[in-house]
Amino acid sequence: MTTASALTKSAQIHVARRSPAYWRVTIDNPPINVMGPEMVREFQGVIDALDADEHVRVVVFDSAVDDYFLNHSDFTAKIEDLTSMPAGPTGLPPWPDFLVRLTRAPVASIALIRGRATGNGSEITLACDMSFSSRE
Repeated sequence: MTTASALTKSAQIHVARRSPAYWRVTIDNPPINVMGPEMVREFQGVIDALDADEHVRVVVFDSAVDDYFLNHSDFTAKIEDLTSMPAGPTGLPPWPDFLVRLTRAPVASIALIRGRATGNGSEITLACDMSFSSRE
């Protein structure tokens, strides 16, 4: 989730394990944090890691991109790259699978919003237990 080789694009999701119980998940896909198939795969990695870790109690989602939390889907991406992804453990496609699993996770999930949260950003905000937003 946070590593990339010279041959691949940099990670768009960064997980900082601030303590065994507290994780910070930062969305970082400038310039406006649109979500394409690669980001969906990275979100799947985040939820898989959350499910596997019995110590984490709080996860906070935020953004490294000024004025954008998480935007809509990347409409320039190949649709086949998304539709060819296997269903998640819930039987749903990967993005809805992530959202359902987040709502069911035994952790407190928080969306820390500074900027636009449209489309997918709205969905993840609604899937979290709490959300906080500010202009600062």
